[in-house]
Amino acid sequence: MSDSRDTSPVAPPLLPVGGAELRRDPALHEAVRRVGQRVGVDFTDDEKVREELRRGRDALAGGSATTGPGCLAFLLLIVAAGLAVADQISPPLTAHRPALLAGAGVCAVLAVAAMGWAVARWQRARRDPVLAAYREVLALAQAHGLTLTHVQDWLVGKAGGSSKPWYPLPEVAPPGAATGTTPPPPPSAPRDADDVRPPHKPAEVTAWERTAGQGGWHDELGGLLALAGTSAAVWAYVEDQPVGYAGLVLGLASAIAVWVLGHRQGVRKERGREAALRHLADLRAAQAAGAAVPELSPQLRRLLEEDGTDG
Repeated sequence: MSDSRDTSPVAPPLLPVGGAELRRDPALHEAVRRVGQRVGVDFTDDEKVREELRRGRDALAGGSATTGPGCLAFLLLIVAAGLAVADQISPPLTAHRPALLAGAGVCAVLAVAAMGWAVARWQRARRDPVLAAYREVLALAQAHGLTLTHVQDWLVGKAGGSSKPWYPLPEVAPPGAATGTTPPPPPSAPRDADDVRPPHKPAEVTAWERTAGQGGWHDELGGLLALAGTSAAVWAYVEDQPVGYAGLVLGLASAIAVWVLGHRQGVRKERGREAALRHLADLRAAQAAGAAVPELSPQLRRLLEEDGTDG
């Protein structure tokens, strides 16, 4: 029996900017090289950058920086709460209430200290020198006219799409700002026939972007219509008014129509989402081949975060 598993190669995670783009501009390449020398990382090596980003994300999102102190603080709080009410659970301990309260206070203080330790370690992980240097690299790329596909929320300390980043990209003056010269225009097209062009966004993905945040109300509306129809039938039975049964038929028919409409919309959105995931895979493959990938739409950025392939 043949093996039906998919053995096609998986495209690497999408980076904010590829190493090939950083190397195209000699001035930018030199500036990135100097930043990398400070922390011992070649930021034009995409695989090395992905490894450092994976390490940083695991340390923050995975909780390795705060797991130990956080668990200790949680356990100390449990012990403090138990000591504070131990005499109420076990009356013989009433005579030792001052000692129990003192122990609860000590545990509470230690819990606060452990929580502070966890926050300090989390902040130290946020200020990791390699991540700070990479934020500077991204700022340099923007200053030299390159377009970033996206900037991961965790990299700049954003808790949500609209929140203010804790660690924004640093301000970098455009090249030529000190001398008053005009900065070079951003490279918008491949420079020769050997350069790779980014894939064109399919119309199905564009349509999905317009409706990605819509919908979700069909089930509720259908339920309300069915409830209204049922209520009409109950009224018809209690009041002996046959006309009320028409409300049952109308309510159920309307509910079914709304549910069918919602199902069709859900199918279309799922197909669009699958097309968007394929488009992201094409973008990752193009970037790995050296293409300049354009900035992602907010919908594609959210999908990239959900898919876990954002570097």
